[in-house]
Amino acid sequence: MTSRVRAALIVLWVLALAGLALYVTNSLKVGTDLRSFMPSASNPDQKLLMQQIGQGPGSRLLLVAIGGADTGHLAKLSKGLTAALRKDTRFSQVVNGDLDLSSINPKWLPYRYLFTDTLDHHRLDAAYLHRQLEERLQDLASPASGLLQKWLPRDPTLEMLKLVQRWAPAHGPDVRDGVWFDKRGEALLLVQTRAAGFDPEALAHAVQALRKAYRELPGSRAAHLILSGPGYFSVVISRHTRDQANWIGAISTVGFILLLLLAYRSPGAVVLAGLPIASGALAGLTALILGFGEANGITLAFGFTLLGVAQEYPIRLLSHRRTGTSALVSVRGLWPLLLTAIASACIAYLAFYASGVPGLQQLAVFTITGLLVAGFSTRYLLPRVLPTRFIDRADTPGLARFRRFLDELPRPRWLPWLIAAGVGFALWLAPGAFWQQSLGALTPVSQKMVATQTRLSKALGAPDARYRLLLHGDNAQSVLQLSERMAPQLRRLEHQGALDAAELPSHYLPSLATQRARQAKLPDRADLEKALAKASAGLPFR
Repeated sequence: MTSRVRAALIVLWVLALAGLALYVTNSLKVGTDLRSFMPSASNPDQKLLMQQIGQGPGSRLLLVAIGGADTGHLAKLSKGLTAALRKDTRFSQVVNGDLDLSSINPKWLPYRYLFTDTLDHHRLDAAYLHRQLEERLQDLASPASGLLQKWLPRDPTLEMLKLVQRWAPAHGPDVRDGVWFDKRGEALLLVQTRAAGFDPEALAHAVQALRKAYRELPGSRAAHLILSGPGYFSVVISRHTRDQANWIGAISTVGFILLLLLAYRSPGAVVLAGLPIASGALAGLTALILGFGEANGITLAFGFTLLGVAQEYPIRLLSHRRTGTSALVSVRGLWPLLLTAIASACIAYLAFYASGVPGLQQLAVFTITGLLVAGFSTRYLLPRVLPTRFIDRADTPGLARFRRFLDELPRPRWLPWLIAAGVGFALWLAPGAFWQQSLGALTPVSQKMVATQTRLSKALGAPDARYRLLLHGDNAQSVLQLSERMAPQLRRLEHQGALDAAELPSHYLPSLATQRARQAKLPDRADLEKALAKASAGLPFR
């Protein structure tokens, strides 16, 4: 084959790869949802668990603490940060202990007596309303008067405030200067992102926005910001994994290229040997686009690692070629062995596809497609573009002498026993348990960060998401009614100390039957006007 034909083949091959790379760049969507690597949910309990892991509020929480300054300054920073984050669409909820009734959805106002239990214990008669109006006079004389003034004409019994207090954490932190503080004197905030728990990229943007909003506050440098929680851990783990992968990948790539240059001392051959691997990688990505529409980031990370097996194929060709033998002749003699290696690897990765897990199926499609393309391009394309002139590196002067030197090195029989004893001694001295059973040991999050998360969760009264009680019913109303029947029993267990706290859905949304019963106790407009007129007699309300 002439050099002109080889050059033309190289150009066509490179152009084809460039076209595939352009298509992949414009079409590939990379996902980050770890649920892709979990088995499909087969019952309602598993579906709820999967939903909560990815979309539940527990997976989107950011626990925030501000410390390092006096209480007054920390309170100002907490209020300023809360106001800034509430304007940011990346956050769905920001709570710092202040009674901001304006943050409550105004659509709930007409239904306030159906949500609270006021009508379960009182009638809206003149006597009850008179007591409430007297309490409002005392409230207007307190520092909270500015907060209550705009609500009194619409809600004189402050049912909306009762809702806020009802929905507050069961064991919330202390309130100083209108915001939450822990026992260490740090101001606390509870922030919920709109991004899902397994979307580290969106969570990273939210964390950056939070840090930026804090830095822009006056006097922020006089204190320090502490972040924790599942959402923050997701960002830390993603960044740590990406940095480690990039570092290891760069070192291994440079080392591998240097090794090839040392072995073959031909930059052209090394560059051409990379074409089958690049072909396999781009073909695998194209298969993912056509078959799934997107690829999980973990699929790509593991896929490229598994695809590293393909680098063996061109190396086999370069290593088995001998002086005076063309690349085509060498690859024909090598092909049965090469084909066996390709087929065995593909058969092994078929088990991933049979698992039924979407992420593993993507991994199987990517790896098998990449290995097949890399193997067949090594068989039919690479030999036609390799240089005709070839020097067998096995004839390198001194190589045989170096091999004889290695063969003549002493091999004492006691050496393996010494190595085994050294390994056993190192394992005995290794810190920690020899057999680890905790899944938490797999996370790259430091123990210090875990301790901070535990401390802030306890201080904020955040619920322990490890324990869940599933209520089953024919529909939503039957579940709410079951929840209402269970509530007294759970409260008794709390008073007895068997439970620390329990949250039920009926605590936030009463059943329709309960709301109807409360609605029936509401007086009509004429009776309520008479009761209110009688209750306000002698009081300075207009």
